[in-house]
This record gives sequence, structure tokens and C-alpha cells, in this order.
Amino acid sequence: MIKSFYILSVGGVPIYHYDPVEKKDSVADAILFSGLITAIQNLMVEVKVGQPRTVTTESNEVYLETANCFGIVLIKQLEDEISPSDVKLMLSKLMERIKRIIPDEEACTYIEDEEREEIKKIVDEEITNWKETYKDSETIKEMKKGFW
Repeated sequence: MIKSFYILSVGGVPIYHYDPVEKKDSVADAILFSGLITAIQNLMVEVKVGQPRTVTTESNEVYLETANCFGIVLIKQLEDEISPSDVKLMLSKLMERIKRIIPDEEACTYIEDEEREEIKKIVDEEITNWKETYKDSETIKEMKKGFW
């Protein structure tokens, strides 16, 4: 299950945040978390480790995808059976759709409210599609268990 989801500007300011577990969209929590993620990314680049793509904690996996003007952060529970390749595929699709709204340019511009709303619609669609796909694959796994 997706624990939370963020889209951040290049400076770490939240463009979009949603927490489907707690069903909230708290700007204060999003700002705090985005600052932490930005600090981790900057530290890893500064010490020449490279741009992080996945960070694992005791209970969660954090997936990061970045473009010139925005980044996507998805947090999922570690025990979740969703494969890393499925998460990366979903993030890749989402990245391409958002690039149509926020062009991947050298100079980033301010994101208007209409663009934020369009991004929210895209994210909601992609997460709904992903949940349906995942639910179908879970059903198939359970059916296979019953056959053996």
C-alpha cells in the first residue's frame, strides 16, 4: 500500500502531497518531510555518493524520481508485496504525464493553481489505476495458492 506520496519543486517545496493511510493532505507535514528529503538528496550529491533513487528504513521504502523542475517521492510499507519494478514503472508513467504540465527545462517557473489541480487529477488517476492493477495481481496470487 502507498503510505504517502509527494511531488516537490526543485527547491523542495511541496507541489502536491497525499497520505492515503491517514486520509489527510497536511501542508505542514509535507513541508517538513520535503525538507528532510531535499537535505538527504543534497547531502548524498555533496559527498559524491550520487542522486538517491531508493531509501530503505526499518518499516518503509522511499522511492525518488527527479526531473529538472520537480521530483516525485513515494513511500510504501516494507512488508508490502508490491515489487520495486512495479513502483518504478508507475513512477515513470507519472513522471512522463507530469512533464507535460511542468516542462523539464533548465529554468523552472512558478506552478500555477490550475497546474496543481491538473497534477492532482493525474496523480489520483494513476494511483487508482495502480491500485486496480495491484488488486488484480493479488487476486491472481491468491487463486494460484488455492490451486496448489
